[in-house]
Amino acid sequence: MGLLFLGVPGLSCAEDVNPVGFFVRPSLSGDWGGLRSLLEDRGVIFTLTQTSDVLGNVNGGVKRGVEYDGLFQPQIDMDLGVLMGWSGMSAHAAAYVVQGKGLSQTNLQNIMTVTNTEYAPAGTKLGEFWVQQKFFDDIVALKLGQIEADLNFDTIASSAFMVNSTWGWPAIWAQNMPNSGPTYPNATPAAQLIINPNPEWTLQGAVFNGNPMGRAPNGNATGLDFPMGQGVLSFLEGAYNHNLAGENGKMPGVYKLGGWYNSQYFNSLSMANNGQPLAANTGAPAQSFKGNYSLYASFDQAIWRDANTDDQGPNVFGSLHYSPQSDRNQVSWFVEGGLSYKGLVDGRPLDQTALGFGYMNMSSSYISNVQYGNSYQGTSTPTPNFESFVEFDYQAVISPWLALQPFVVYVINPGARAPQPQNNQLPINNALVFGLRTNVSF
Repeated sequence: MGLLFLGVPGLSCAEDVNPVGFFVRPSLSGDWGGLRSLLEDRGVIFTLTQTSDVLGNVNGGVKRGVEYDGLFQPQIDMDLGVLMGWSGMSAHAAAYVVQGKGLSQTNLQNIMTVTNTEYAPAGTKLGEFWVQQKFFDDIVALKLGQIEADLNFDTIASSAFMVNSTWGWPAIWAQNMPNSGPTYPNATPAAQLIINPNPEWTLQGAVFNGNPMGRAPNGNATGLDFPMGQGVLSFLEGAYNHNLAGENGKMPGVYKLGGWYNSQYFNSLSMANNGQPLAANTGAPAQSFKGNYSLYASFDQAIWRDANTDDQGPNVFGSLHYSPQSDRNQVSWFVEGGLSYKGLVDGRPLDQTALGFGYMNMSSSYISNVQYGNSYQGTSTPTPNFESFVEFDYQAVISPWLALQPFVVYVINPGARAPQPQNNQLPINNALVFGLRTNVSF
């Protein structure tokens, strides 16, 4: 998912050695009586955060209503050079405590979940858990452990605070990879190599286990199974970060090109291995294909900067994804984009505003399977085409530890014209969603 997750520990807090004002301290629970500063001096940083979403659809979907979803995320980062004298080495560990059901699964039945905290089933799960070693004056970094691809590939800074799940993990990847791929909350055993030959260029590649759930019957519910042996998912990405210093009045921007390949076998979505449609129910298994791949490009470009500021002003951003093997992929192409503005309101330089959209086009094989089903079974289920959404966010930074974010989302063709549960001849209606996200850092 590129996600901003905030979580809550116990709220006991000793009086700080160097107290600051309640609303200007960096975290709600303060310095823990000096313990937090002491640990940071020794290279150990705790991040304890909570995201809470309350949202509801006023029309559309399969029913109207209000739901809650939330995420508590404790994290620890260790500089092992400071802590143990291992120069260039660091370590990271995180966990997820997923709360609530979420509006998409209960009320909308859309594919691109309205919030990036929503996940089923709710519960506690180990997240990323890795060590990293840097070499050659930090030009090369090697990371080993349990890693999420959404935190490392095709990230776009300007959309990171937005709420839809696809801003952190493109919907085309979630639909075309086994069990949605190595994304929140399913970190996967992996190795990642990052090369920064200069400040402008970053080249990175990674190999993940091909299926984040592995072979466990419970689907790696705790994140402690560390699955291996289900093929290899390989990522490769190049990023160009131009005009970092903002010289000559030119605006900074980041441009990325990349792709992934999964070595597993993938089943046809519409055809059996005897040449007949799966909908014919001949008993033959689906056709099987070796491998799958996808290509992408993204950008995040500043348009201008407000006077006497380095980061306030509008950015335009977007990404385009293409999966050409339609016989094994549910989604053939996907595009997202938008406009964000930091400091739009006078006197509020940290607030962020954004308007964005996502569009996911279903593959010909996925569409054919529904059409074959209608033909063989004599039904009139709606033919799939696309799912889309438009989203508006305003994140108000109340203090360093508190942000409030109202948002509005309009969902178009939920489930790519999925049939209504009460009448499978009609597609689920478009839905208008209002919500409020609260971010708290302890």
